Amino acid sequence: MGKIQRMSEQLANMIAAGEVIERPASVVKELLENAIDAQSTNIEIHLQDSGVRQIKVIDNGEGMSEEDAHLAFERHATSKVKTQYDIFRIQTLGFRGEALPSIASVSDVHVKTSDGINSGLHLNIKGGDVLASKPGVMRKGTEMEVNHLFFNTPARLKHIKSLNTELSHITDYINKIALSHPEIAFKLFNNQRLLFQTNGQNNLQSVIASVYGFDIAKKMIPFSAKNDTYEISGFISDPIINRASRNYMTIIVNGRAIRNYNVMRSILEAYHTLLPKDKYPIVVLNLKLDPMLVDVNVHPAKLEVRFSQEEALRTFIYTEIKKVLNHVEYIPQPEIKAPVMPQLSKSVQQTLSFQAPKVETPSKVIEPEPMVMKQKLVIEEIQESTVVTDVEANFVHEELVERAVQSVPLAQSSQEKLKVVAPTKMEEAKLELYYIGQLHGTYLLAQNEEGLFIVDQHAAMERVQYEKNYQLLRDVSGDCVELLIPIVLKYAANELLLLKEALPSLMKFGFEIEEFGGQSLVVRSIPVWAQKLDAKSIVETILHQVILDNQVDIGKLRESVAIMMSCKGSIKANQYINEYEIKELLQSLCYCEQPYTCPHGRPIIVKMTKYEIEKLFKRVM
Repeated sequence: MGKIQRMSEQLANMIAAGEVIERPASVVKELLENAIDAQSTNIEIHLQDSGVRQIKVIDNGEGMSEEDAHLAFERHATSKVKTQYDIFRIQTLGFRGEALPSIASVSDVHVKTSDGINSGLHLNIKGGDVLASKPGVMRKGTEMEVNHLFFNTPARLKHIKSLNTELSHITDYINKIALSHPEIAFKLFNNQRLLFQTNGQNNLQSVIASVYGFDIAKKMIPFSAKNDTYEISGFISDPIINRASRNYMTIIVNGRAIRNYNVMRSILEAYHTLLPKDKYPIVVLNLKLDPMLVDVNVHPAKLEVRFSQEEALRTFIYTEIKKVLNHVEYIPQPEIKAPVMPQLSKSVQQTLSFQAPKVETPSKVIEPEPMVMKQKLVIEEIQESTVVTDVEANFVHEELVERAVQSVPLAQSSQEKLKVVAPTKMEEAKLELYYIGQLHGTYLLAQNEEGLFIVDQHAAMERVQYEKNYQLLRDVSGDCVELLIPIVLKYAANELLLLKEALPSLMKFGFEIEEFGGQSLVVRSIPVWAQKLDAKSIVETILHQVILDNQVDIGKLRESVAIMMSCKGSIKANQYINEYEIKELLQSLCYCEQPYTCPHGRPIIVKMTKYEIEKLFKRVM
């Protein structure tokens, strides 16, 4: 007898379950996908002990006949794919016919189902064996009950995490499936306690409120766009609203919540310089496209997909989200609670006194000259992603904005009136401010009829310097200057292979870099514009960007260098500047293309409304 033998059906299903069913959340996912494919409009999920003891999914979908119910638990039996050509046009969430037999092989499953035509069926399968099958009364739809998951695989059961961890995985998936299908009403219970529900009214913003809360939902920004190939819609968060995890970014493809690094990356690139480091936006992006252009059959759990025109899709998503963000004002308003003043004893109260500091009064008060920006902006729109060379393939150029700035002295006033103009693509957003003073050598204070505005002088100068340097780097030639002492850098073998391919392109940017034996590179020349800067830091930053992107993107290289130059060349905290420098800084900030955040994504301006200030002093309740 040969060594190789055919496995039994039950053993094969148990092995397949190891791929498909990892934890209780995997069971919930598979059962929900079946319910959605059955055209359900109401789905309830009932858990006992976070799904470890029991998972029950009740839907009002099409239901199954007795024949289909039995066949559904046989391996590779499905109603969703009939020929090999159907694989390339999959529009259902499930299609392999592996989930139900895998679940039944490692649990005790009870099924109640009816197609509304025939009498209902009650079916019990445990460990892959059919224990009972009998007619029963059941409304149209299906009730799937999974008990004692992994009862016959103790090693898998042992590795189930805490109940809270398992419940977290389940709620995370239900959040995403609810965002994917706002037309379906979902309810989630754990130990008879309602945890989550949606109304099924096909209102995505309402579902976002159920998932993330009303305060977040009302601040989300809607968007939609389409071309001949793709249609995208959904909501994105204001950059002020961000989180520490990518998990708040939900990507939906033809109704399926998926993971795709490159799509997420295109979204994050649109938010570039608007978010602080290691912060991510809240996004619900719904993508519709021809099923022929996406392959969902590349992952056991169907969470990852492959696109046939991924680069075009990335550019489309980046461009459209960037357009939306360009029209948003990012001035955060802090939520301030009135301080509770401690009660002081009489003895302490009697010793308190307020003494005004002695100020030498000058013989003549010199009032500052008011400064008003009058020159209109001259905005020249340059079509995005036009210039494409061998080193700039698929790079979307930033729009070129030419600015004419002129300061005109007018009549004197007791306070300096500063008209801040922040240009946008649609219109000029004007903000009139009265400059007040400087706080702690770090913040500039200004006011208008709306309230108080606090400007971070370091962040403001970073933004001004960044846009100036970025424009400078776009216009410079590839002229270089030789280093007196060449810079030697060492890299891992895999990194060196990537960098060697990039050396000719970097030469066009003004960096003469050669191999230096072993795993080293030597930098012999740098661009003329970089000769007064820290050459080693600039080269290391650029080469790190090449390794990270696996290609040379001249636009990103310019951006990285511009950010480094702006950070090093800006005034620091606790550094006092005179009124003339403040005028110049605020005026330059007014004409920045993006005056609300520094290149690292930190806010530049914070606003406290008059109402918030009055509330602190109990003038309003």
